[in-house]
Amino acid sequence: MSQTDRSNGLDGFQAANIAAEAGRLCSVVYRSRAVSALSDFDLYRLVQVAQARNATESITGLMLYDDGRFYQWLEGPVESVARIMRLIRSDRRHTDIEILSDKPTAVRQFGDWKMRLATRGVRSIHSGHNVVVPSSLELEDIRAHPEHAPAVLAGFSSIVGTPPVLEPLSNGPLKGPAGALLKDIIVTAVLPEMVARRAAVERTTPWPIDQRARALADLLVGADNSAALELLHTLQDSEGAIRHLYETLLEPTARRLGDLWGADLCSELDVSLGLGHLQRAIRVLNEEVLQPTIPKGVYLPAVLIVPEPGEVHMLSSVLDSDALQNAGWDPLMEFPDSDEALQDLMADSWFDALDLSLSPSFRREAWLPRVTKTIALARHASRNPALVVVVGGRIFAEDSHAGAQVGADAFTPTALATGKVIEKGIAARTRK
Repeated sequence: MSQTDRSNGLDGFQAANIAAEAGRLCSVVYRSRAVSALSDFDLYRLVQVAQARNATESITGLMLYDDGRFYQWLEGPVESVARIMRLIRSDRRHTDIEILSDKPTAVRQFGDWKMRLATRGVRSIHSGHNVVVPSSLELEDIRAHPEHAPAVLAGFSSIVGTPPVLEPLSNGPLKGPAGALLKDIIVTAVLPEMVARRAAVERTTPWPIDQRARALADLLVGADNSAALELLHTLQDSEGAIRHLYETLLEPTARRLGDLWGADLCSELDVSLGLGHLQRAIRVLNEEVLQPTIPKGVYLPAVLIVPEPGEVHMLSSVLDSDALQNAGWDPLMEFPDSDEALQDLMADSWFDALDLSLSPSFRREAWLPRVTKTIALARHASRNPALVVVVGGRIFAEDSHAGAQVGADAFTPTALATGKVIEKGIAARTRK
């Protein structure tokens, strides 16, 4: 790598020598220059990778990005900081590394911040939990006096929990962070999809979803989720529905929320609230669409849709219900709070199929024995001896063997496949 190191040619840093005793902490502050301009998503990915890496090394700190310049504070065990600095020196995305501070420390300045970003301007792709916003005076100070950067960065540790300010939404065109994010998504995702549809060409590769799902998940757990709802409004199709986004955006977003929780970047409450916002948006947007009518005499299976008793995440059930309703079915969606309540439902009415779901965000492996028991009891109570049971949720989408493990007839990999999966299950039962 072609880099100019202004730290007197030292391969390590002085604190490693000063704090040689095992278990001691040290902090290093450096600045560097980006080789090329970074987009919002480039910064987003950089921070995500740094957080995962730092978590394994017990490193905390803050990175400030300003007009192509990085200023980063790293703190943690001496050996860990040394390893991270070696990786940083070999990173080809920046050059001109200059050590601004290097010393032992008794306490962490940034607590449990695995790595947060400090930056101004359009940064709505980042979660409010991960971003602090420097003032113009602070940026002007470190531009003119780089040696002041350690003190400026340290000052951000006093504003833990302060989210970035998002511009309020209005009835006019979106501006600021949300507007810029929507513009980027429309250019990179929506327009290519519209062109592909108009050309009526079968897509052999999916259009880009990772960036959208990551961005939507971060907006949902941020301080102001109105930008997330506005994003969904923007991405809805010409008829007002968002069903074409179930498999490519909404379900991946739900899984991404679980990943954020798993990486300790949000709370379980944040995940539940985020799923709730998605659920509400689905209902609002799809209510604008005229539901199809089925001619008289056409048989459609009677389906009961329920989450596993005790499951607080209802999004899988909501998506399945909406997908079936859009196909002209008339499913019954209920939320039994116990296996006994579900047995009562099964005994009261005839159902051709039971659609049972777990969280779309969490894998819930530990719940599989519970689901096994629930399915066995539901079959026993059912008035239909040939009841078809299908299951859905993240664990079943990621582990194709989990459905059979709990005694289900099939699993639904995506909400839009629910109807076909049920029909195939009923046909298989009929042939027996």
